[in-house]
Amino acid sequence: MTAIVLDRYRRALNEVDNIVARVEDDRWDFMSPCPPWTARAVLGHLIDGQQQVAALLTGQGPRPPHADPDALADTAPAAAWQAAHRDIERVLAKVDPTAQQATPMGPRSVADILSLALIEPLVHAWDLAHATRHTVDLDLEAVSAVLDGVRALGGQLAATGMYAPAVPPPADASLQDQLLAATGRQH
Repeated sequence: MTAIVLDRYRRALNEVDNIVARVEDDRWDFMSPCPPWTARAVLGHLIDGQQQVAALLTGQGPRPPHADPDALADTAPAAAWQAAHRDIERVLAKVDPTAQQATPMGPRSVADILSLALIEPLVHAWDLAHATRHTVDLDLEAVSAVLDGVRALGGQLAATGMYAPAVPPPADASLQDQLLAATGRQH
């Protein structure tokens, strides 16, 4: 199971890579589905998220989010993401998925941390694609792995201020569209 979790997380990061590679330079400042963030700020948030995940996985404990996600993506967003992706891959290559690390929710295994963190690259990959006028088909196995947990959280995600309230998905919604609706995305 732990190898599956690592693979799933890596696939989500690779999907972000695929989207970042398609973004034209003039689209980084387009508004994202996460107001008031631009595509650049969403990418900066993802970079910060990988730094936070790395800190948790390496026993450095939780740290507060970066105050200015735009600054992390700066003038060369693709290069900034590639560096962050390389850094987290180095961490993933060294960690023991069964090791316990301190988190704000108490001790968790590396695999549990990655399972919880998976929503970020998954949903924000869609945000990046949507903001920059691209499409993306999210990894259905990864979507399926997080969807029930997101639904179970209900309004707790919106209460954090980091997600919009859930919206009802159409009756025939795909798993991807169900996840997007559960995280307040509309398209």
